[in-house]
Amino acid sequence: MTSHLALMLLYSLLCALFFSHYWRRGPREVRRLFVKILAYMIVGGIATAWVLYPLPW
Repeated sequence: MTSHLALMLLYSLLCALFFSHYWRRGPREVRRLFVKILAYMIVGGIATAWVLYPLPW
């Protein structure tokens, strides 16, 4: 698994899993927070990459 996108998705999945179980108690609340965190991290990561792509760093 050397793809940057695959590693980003794996990291997002693990972080969302950890924080959703850390911050919420009920199964419904955990699922809702998991999906929300996962979506924010994936969309945020892709949006950040899209914005930073044209920079000459």
